[in-house]
Amino acid sequence: MRVTGRLCALVLAVLVSSAFAEAPRWVLYTQPDKLLSVRFPGTPTEADQEAPSPLGTLHFKMATLFDANHALLTAAITYPVDPAAPFDTKKALDGARDQMIANIKGKLTAEKPRRLDGFDGREVWFEAPGPNSQPIHAIARIYASAKPARAYMIIAMRMTDQPDPDAAKFLDSMHLGKKVEIHRQGAGTK
Repeated sequence: MRVTGRLCALVLAVLVSSAFAEAPRWVLYTQPDKLLSVRFPGTPTEADQEAPSPLGTLHFKMATLFDANHALLTAAITYPVDPAAPFDTKKALDGARDQMIANIKGKLTAEKPRRLDGFDGREVWFEAPGPNSQPIHAIARIYASAKPARAYMIIAMRMTDQPDPDAAKFLDSMHLGKKVEIHRQGAGTK
């Protein structure tokens, strides 16, 4: 009886440690200007980019994580407009959606309104040509604010026909404005 109990405990310990060894280590990423936070299933790579627009040069601060199965990306976009000038968030959301889909030669498959932490936005589903004749399936959530003029994006793209087990957790982990999570010394990941 004791041997069976010890054997079961040992098997359970091995199974649990194997599950933890294979599970991704979720990492809290807080954008450098603390405009957004999100959890990645690994350490993302940061980049600053600029892109021309009818308003002037847009500034992007991005974090990405790519592998053979998926690409996860988040970005805060600052618009070069006078803070006193009116800023149309609907046009910003339309423009961000259209430009994102055009950049990857994709097509919109679904769209619905969303709200997050007091910010209006949209969830956009799209497909695009991918490697090896395999389509890319993607979900993007885009939010905008008028004062200051900014857009916030989070995108989960999968490069296979299999559902991405990390996509929902990644997308749902985003926070904006006063809800941004900040990593504190000694705090673990969730």
